Amino acid sequence: MTPSPWDAVIFDYGGVLCYAPAPEDLARYAASSGQDEATFLKLYWETREYYGRAAARYAAHWQRVATAAGITISDGAVRDFIEKESGLWTRPNPDTLAIAREVKGAGGKIAILSNMTFDLLGILQTKFEWIGEFDVRVWSCEEGCAKPDELIYRKCLDALGCEARRALFFDDRPGNVEAAKRIGIEAYVFESAEQARAMVASGLDLH
Repeated sequence: MTPSPWDAVIFDYGGVLCYAPAPEDLARYAASSGQDEATFLKLYWETREYYGRAAARYAAHWQRVATAAGITISDGAVRDFIEKESGLWTRPNPDTLAIAREVKGAGGKIAILSNMTFDLLGILQTKFEWIGEFDVRVWSCEEGCAKPDELIYRKCLDALGCEARRALFFDDRPGNVEAAKRIGIEAYVFESAEQARAMVASGLDLH
């Protein structure tokens, strides 16, 4: 039997272990913000780079991004969206979760490495018992650093007891994937559970 190239598989949460927000949900929030959908989505996805780094200042960051773009959005609209935003990220992807379980069943370790706010983390820990199935869970809000900072990847590897070259990582954001590659992790932009399963199965004997 050919030895596995990986000791651990690391999964992002948002957009990998759970589905990204449905377009109709974001459209509804866009309408409530007073902005057209394209403008609102531009602000939203730009602020995702900041998400999980400093949750207490997330609303202020929204306003900085809006001001830089020459857009006016009310403080109330931003607060309302942030309060309800956690609900957009609670639709697990059962196919990706099945891959993680198969990896563990094959003897590999599994980890979650996610940029996360305390508010959403509290919801996930209450709502999803499967979070506890992962050997390691690294959340930016608890670590004081966030992807694509090198430190948070190293924290995850240290917790796994795994060398970078022996880890496989999936994330839906190219910048996070490139950062992982820079420290030697084999990393891929997540496109679908089918794509991820094919990659994992190429090195692990999944059943």
